[in-house]
Amino acid sequence: MNIQNIEAFCRLAEVEHYGKVADELGIAQPSLSRMIRRIEDEIGVNLFKPSVRNIKLTKMGKLYYQKVRKGLDEIQSGADTIKNIVDPYYGSIDLGFIFTLGPEIIPQLLKQFRSDPERANYKFKFWQGNTPRLLGHVKQETCDFSICSYLNNEPEIEFTHLMDQPLVAIVAKSHPYANKSSISLAELSEIPMILCQDKTYFIENLFKKAGLPLNISCRVEEDQALAGLVSIDFGGAILPYNNLMPFHDIAVLPFETPMYRPVYLAKRKDIQLSTGPQVFEKFLKNKEFSLSL
Repeated sequence: MNIQNIEAFCRLAEVEHYGKVADELGIAQPSLSRMIRRIEDEIGVNLFKPSVRNIKLTKMGKLYYQKVRKGLDEIQSGADTIKNIVDPYYGSIDLGFIFTLGPEIIPQLLKQFRSDPERANYKFKFWQGNTPRLLGHVKQETCDFSICSYLNNEPEIEFTHLMDQPLVAIVAKSHPYANKSSISLAELSEIPMILCQDKTYFIENLFKKAGLPLNISCRVEEDQALAGLVSIDFGGAILPYNNLMPFHDIAVLPFETPMYRPVYLAKRKDIQLSTGPQVFEKFLKNKEFSLSL
């Protein structure tokens, strides 16, 4: 069925006047009549009947209008959605990121990105989680890309190094280590440690490479819960530093030898990004990150 005929029918149903609609569409009135007749012949009913003023919808015409109007609106909505995605100034970006980036780094990135007037109207959708979950979102194309840790054996994923987050140790303020000016990994190997439920094994590997034992007290999903458990002396922890740490009832200790956790931009190798994600990816890759305690 010809969509132009449907559009003409809907407009005629709304105005109920052949002459006015023909003028509005810029066509001859007989041409408009033929368009309506083609629809009526196809569905086998009369859609209009004569009236004193011009025409009126029949009962079947009213029912048909309700249905096809919704269909046209859906078609237009679909077209608008795609246009918004590919529009260089009004694109949509689906971004995943690990929990530790949420308090400070992601808000700062968005502020800097949107400070350019040409990028101020981009829309974002966000997903938070641990690295394995975020990579799942990337593979399923729920996210355009994620900012997360590196994982081995991910042949579908392209990892690009973005930044290095400085690591600190945290302990309860009542803990014997709380008054130290700095701490070593060897000292942390002597106390129970709380780890995140992540399959990157980054913290475990720090102890393994140093040839030190690791006593795991428990695992939690995200860092706010981890800091809460540390505050009641359930164990110590190692986390990327952020400025919100002093608001928790914990002692924050830098390492004697500075340590960092690398953070990557992860995306599918075969994905064709739309305009918005392309612009944001270029912004991230060109940005110089300077993170310090």
